[in-house]
Amino acid sequence: MGKEQAKSRNGHSIFEISSLIQKALRRSDTRMALYAAAEMLPKYRNYLWKRLLTVSAEDCHDMVTQKIMKLHSEDICTATGYSNEPIEKAISILLGARKNRDGDYYACNLFNSRDKRTFDTGYGKEIFDAESATKNGHSCYFLREVFNRAIDILDYDNAGYAANEIRVYYPKFCWEMIVNKASTLGYPLLTKEVRALKDADKQTNGDNTLLFRSKAIVLMIKTIRDKSLSDLIPDEEIEEYVSLSDAPVERQRLPDYVYDCHTYIGKARGKTKKEFVRAEQSALRPLKKGLFDDASWERFFFMSEHGFWTEEYTPHPSEARVKEIENNKTPSLFDL
Repeated sequence: MGKEQAKSRNGHSIFEISSLIQKALRRSDTRMALYAAAEMLPKYRNYLWKRLLTVSAEDCHDMVTQKIMKLHSEDICTATGYSNEPIEKAISILLGARKNRDGDYYACNLFNSRDKRTFDTGYGKEIFDAESATKNGHSCYFLREVFNRAIDILDYDNAGYAANEIRVYYPKFCWEMIVNKASTLGYPLLTKEVRALKDADKQTNGDNTLLFRSKAIVLMIKTIRDKSLSDLIPDEEIEEYVSLSDAPVERQRLPDYVYDCHTYIGKARGKTKKEFVRAEQSALRPLKKGLFDDASWERFFFMSEHGFWTEEYTPHPSEARVKEIENNKTPSLFDL
């Protein structure tokens, strides 16, 4: 017999309920979002927070991750137990936030270094250093300069390539590079959001996933493109906070939108990634037109079929060397 699946309060698969909370928030489906949250409480409280933080980066145009992280920090068990108020406020913010999937698109299609690239003279002369090599044989210090330059000139492809190359061997160095670049743009609120994304990455996935880094890069790109941060700032006031007391108590039939290619039932129904991309894009509420709404996902589909990496790698640097680089104990090639 197979391993018994974890179950929610009313006996749903917890993985289907996890799918429900994210998809309901994408659709601003208040009733189902509340039902999903109530199904995860109290046993899967930490898992619920991970899904809320993921939605803040994957599905929201607005800079809301810092708000969700703050509410997460306020979700403390006292002598009388947990209050649901932080979760209710987080759900309210995410229901009302303007939606697009730019962060997810960037993570799936552009934050990738599958095949080695060369760079034109606009990025300076590449200097190889075996002691700071990335998986494709670049110097991580050179790629830091490539990343900074690519962000400045809105070169989405090379920014994603450089960031992923560094992330594979030097994940902390990658985050430091992203945070430092955000801080040079002169918008304290942007820097605060990027730091919150870094903290959310550590909170949810152990500090080395693509999504939160991708959202940070997308925010910088939009800020430079618009020469302003104003379009990314969410409304300060929520007219009415939702309450978990309004969640259906009795077992509900889950909406068909739950069962996509990421669930057992969806796979059995033959659901595909292409269908998922189309369905979730069209379901966003309230929609805020994004950078990549009309962009092709063919790169992602190709990599899903053929692999997100190549088989030949530069020899991995030693753990000691990685620590030196990530602790800034060695100079950049450009500082010598």
